[in-house]
Amino acid sequence: MLFLHRVFGYRGVILFSWLARVFDRYDGRSNSLPVLPKISKSSQSNIHEIRARSVTYYQVLIDTRDMPHIRAQTEAVTFLGNQERDRNLYAIPGLDYVAHEDVIPYTSTERTPIEHELFDKFLIHDSESNPNFVPREYLKSWQDRHHLWLELSDVSKDVTHQIRVTVIPFYMGSRSSQGVTVHWWRYSIRIENLDPEEPVTLRERHWRIFSLSGTLETVRGKGVVGHEPRLSKEYPAFQYSSHISLSAPSGHMWGTFKMEKDDGTFIEVRIPPFNLEYLMLFKSFNQNKFVYRQFHTSSPRHINPLIWVFLKPALKGIAWVTGRSTRKWYRQLPPEKQNIFIQHLSRHKYTYMGIFGTLGTALAVHYYTHLEEAPITGRRRYMMMNLEQLKYLSQEETERMAAMYSNQMYTSESKPTQLVAKIAKRLIHANMDIPELRTIKWTVRVIDTEMRNAFVLPSGDIYVTRGMMQMMTNEDQLAVVLAHELSHAILGHTAEKLSYSQSIDMIAIFGAFIIWSIFPSDWTSFWANFIYEGYITFTSRLPYSRYLEDEADEVGLKLAAKACYDIRESACFWESVDKADKQHEIPEFFSTHPASAKRVEHFDRIIPEALELRIKCKCAPLPEKKALGVLNLPKNPEEKVIQPLERRAGVLEHIPIIETTK
Repeated sequence: MLFLHRVFGYRGVILFSWLARVFDRYDGRSNSLPVLPKISKSSQSNIHEIRARSVTYYQVLIDTRDMPHIRAQTEAVTFLGNQERDRNLYAIPGLDYVAHEDVIPYTSTERTPIEHELFDKFLIHDSESNPNFVPREYLKSWQDRHHLWLELSDVSKDVTHQIRVTVIPFYMGSRSSQGVTVHWWRYSIRIENLDPEEPVTLRERHWRIFSLSGTLETVRGKGVVGHEPRLSKEYPAFQYSSHISLSAPSGHMWGTFKMEKDDGTFIEVRIPPFNLEYLMLFKSFNQNKFVYRQFHTSSPRHINPLIWVFLKPALKGIAWVTGRSTRKWYRQLPPEKQNIFIQHLSRHKYTYMGIFGTLGTALAVHYYTHLEEAPITGRRRYMMMNLEQLKYLSQEETERMAAMYSNQMYTSESKPTQLVAKIAKRLIHANMDIPELRTIKWTVRVIDTEMRNAFVLPSGDIYVTRGMMQMMTNEDQLAVVLAHELSHAILGHTAEKLSYSQSIDMIAIFGAFIIWSIFPSDWTSFWANFIYEGYITFTSRLPYSRYLEDEADEVGLKLAAKACYDIRESACFWESVDKADKQHEIPEFFSTHPASAKRVEHFDRIIPEALELRIKCKCAPLPEKKALGVLNLPKNPEEKVIQPLERRAGVLEHIPIIETTK
């Protein structure tokens, strides 16, 4: 899309978007620079409590004809060379980041409306599409190849004396020499006069740079990058980029600008503090800790799930044996003693009714005291397991998966792993307003197997198989599947399913006792119990599992919509799965998951609502004429958008995506 910059006025074209977390320290109540307080734990916690809001930023190309006339550095994007020994900084002229609010769309009839050496490499003219320029495959591969140093995550803002300062930091990489590692960051700063009727001139800068190694450095100097910009009505804003290197992998920067008014008085303008964070493979975008204050009454007592693992078969056996023994005992009684037993029950029926009533009341109290509200949906559900117990079980499952697929894991540097991690990070980044998502440490692993599967453990371990990825035709489809699996973890479906199964198992055990007590023989009791177990499975366990899958589909679609993916691909993906599995798919009645055809119908119903949410998130409009859901089956390899994955397996590696703290 072609646009004009609202502040700097240059012409440009949008290449792709990033979803950034904006931390705005200005609350509108204070417009002056207060006396700096002494650093304390309380003051530090206040910094952490600043809430972020998600804002769409665009990667854009600037028209080279406008570069000499704008008050912004046109080499805002710089990076280190690819070689370890290369210590030079490289720049891409005319590549900038623009917030959605600064974009003014416009149209042009020219085939090349933007003059830039990368324009024709990235975009191609298409008169039938709207907009008339569509990305080439080279742009997609270029973004995938360089997203580590291009990606935008956090933006810090502050306003003092009607001067807004915006800072965007980027990690560039590290270089080692003689055993010493130096980490590099670049940061882009925009200074804007919100009251241009009172011009100011930037005279001095004062930086404070804290390194994780424990050093605190002070830097003072005249102006910025050799300029003393004047912010007036004609030129209300100035933007520049600079670099910083530290010997430690992280640090903080903050400071002030000293500015002079036309009457000779000086004011100090805050530079908002921002983090310098090190990324190894993926940048941690949860750099600020979130503070929670939760108040609880006495928490319910949860049954340890490991106890139930051993208790369930034991109780089933006890029910069978006890029921069988009761039946045999009663049948061995003489007729007169059977009548005496029946008369005893009749005389004390109210006593037994009271016993069973008390037991039922206790079970009802237990049930209602263990009802919890599901995240996002607000649905009330029965939970017999707490989070700590679930984490313990998920850790056991993680170790089991590691042992099972230890020689089939793609390495952290492989393209499949990086692709899944990039999509997962974008999904997580766009949904940081969900508390349950922020408290999970997410990891990504790709398994080299033909089996088509994707799942997320409650611990946040994301698993995707090569077979599943080769079913996808584009990243949007993979994003919808990952969002579905993330929803299971966020909603706590594993704990809910285990709790539901435990309650159903209790009913099944009681029913087994009744069956083995009243049926005339062991053979009939066995088959009656078998039919009873099947009835419970097909009428309770499986439908409930399918219900949770539908809920994860609906919530996952909204997660993907907030991340600005093309969620229309969801129905197309499941339609292709339905066609591929037509000969082998088992009936839905026997499955834990809805039938693929039913999922297509479900997505068709919920996509419109999710599209409205996508619009509210200010995502870029979706092309109406885009071809959706091109089949990506092995018999049509020429149609594949996600290429066949390299079968290069390595040792199991832990790949952190985001780590949050309560």
